[in-house]
Amino acid sequence: MVRVKRPLLVLAAAAAVLAATGCQQQQSGAGFGWKPLFGDLAKDTSPIVAEVGEITITEADLEQFIDEQPDRLKGDFSGPEGERLALRRMVEQALMVMGAVERQLYNDQTVARSLVMQRRLTLDKAMRQYGLLKGATPSDAEMREFYEKNIGRYKQVGLARVRHIECRDKAAADQAYRRLQSKDPKDGWVYVCADFTINEKTKKLDGDAGWMSEGTIVPLIESGAEFSRAVHNLPIGVSPPLEVGGRWHVVEVTHREYERSSSFEEAKDAIKGEMLPGYQDAIIKNYLQQARAKHGVQYMGRFTPGQGMTPQQLFERAMFNQDIMRRIDILMMIAQDFPESDRADDALFMAANTAIENLTDPSVGGRILESLIEMYPQSEFVDDASFILENLYNPKFRQPTSIEDIRR
Repeated sequence: MVRVKRPLLVLAAAAAVLAATGCQQQQSGAGFGWKPLFGDLAKDTSPIVAEVGEITITEADLEQFIDEQPDRLKGDFSGPEGERLALRRMVEQALMVMGAVERQLYNDQTVARSLVMQRRLTLDKAMRQYGLLKGATPSDAEMREFYEKNIGRYKQVGLARVRHIECRDKAAADQAYRRLQSKDPKDGWVYVCADFTINEKTKKLDGDAGWMSEGTIVPLIESGAEFSRAVHNLPIGVSPPLEVGGRWHVVEVTHREYERSSSFEEAKDAIKGEMLPGYQDAIIKNYLQQARAKHGVQYMGRFTPGQGMTPQQLFERAMFNQDIMRRIDILMMIAQDFPESDRADDALFMAANTAIENLTDPSVGGRILESLIEMYPQSEFVDDASFILENLYNPKFRQPTSIEDIRR
C-alpha cells in the first residue's frame, strides 16, 4: 500500500500556500506566503518550546521535525541532548528563512525556479500517492478472479526431506550402505552416520540436510545445488551411493511433497504483487483521461498536431526503442495526440501487444485493446483485438508469433 509520509504532507501544505499567493505576487514581493515553517497545518495545542521573532515552535513541531529526518540521522536527535540539538537546528532554519524573506530572495530567478519546481513536484506526488493511490489495492474478489484466470502459473514446488552420509570415497560409501541394510540396531542410521560421515556440519544433525527443491543450494553440503538436483527424484528410503561434485553420498529421502497448484491463499501475496503496478497504473491513466476531458488540453507551436514529428516518425522511433515502457508510452502518445491519424489504431494495437508480451500482468495490455475497440470500432485490428481479449489468460497465449498460430 502506498503511504504518504509526513514530509510529503508538510511540503504539500507549503506548496498550497505558495499556490495561493501566485507567481505574480512573488515577483513583486507582495503577500509572499512563507509561513508556517513547521508542522502540518493541523490544529496544534502542544506547549511552545521556542520563539524566533514571530515564529513559534511547539512540542509537536519538534517531534515532527525529528520524524522528518532520514533514518540515518534520527539517532543524532534521540534523548534530551538530541532533542535540544534538533530544536537548535529548527531555530537556525527559522532565522535563515526570515533572513531570506527580508532580502526578498524569493524574487531571485534561481530561487523562484526552485520554489515553483518544489510546488509542482510536491503536489504531483501528493495527487498520485495520496489523492489517487492511497489504499488503492486490488480487492480479494479481483485477486481471486486473476488467480482463477492464471491458476497454472502458481505452483508449490516439489520438495524432498533428505539426510545423507558423506563419505571419503566409494568404498566407504558402499560399506555404509551395506550396514544400513542390516537389521542390527547398531547399524541404524544414527550410528552409521556417526561412523562414516566426513561432513562435520551435517554430522551434528545426524546427516539431516533439510527440505530442498530441485536445484536448491543446500548450504551445508559442498556442491549443494548439484546435490539437490541429484537427489530430488530419488524414491523414499535409502538409495545406493551416488557421486556428487567428487564426493560420495549415501542418501535417504525421508519425506516428499509433490508439486501442486498453489491455493488462492498461498498465492495471494504473489498475485497482489503482480497486479498492483497495473492496477494502480490504470487508476492514474483513468484519472488523466477524465482530467484531460474536464480541463482541455491544446498543444501549440511546433507541438500542434501536424507540426513537428509525424505519427509515422513517432511510430518508427517507438519500434526501435529497446526500453519497453518508453516504447509503450510513445505508442500511446500517438493515439492520444494524433487520434485522427491512420497510425493511431496501429499504435494502440502494438502498445497492447508489447505490454502483453513483456509485462507480468496481461490486463495492462487488455485495457489498451479495449480502448482500441471503443475508439476505433472500424479498425482492421478490432477482430484480432477481440480474439486476444478472449484468450488473454489462456496459458498457451503468451508471446505468440501470429494470430493465425493461436487460432490453429
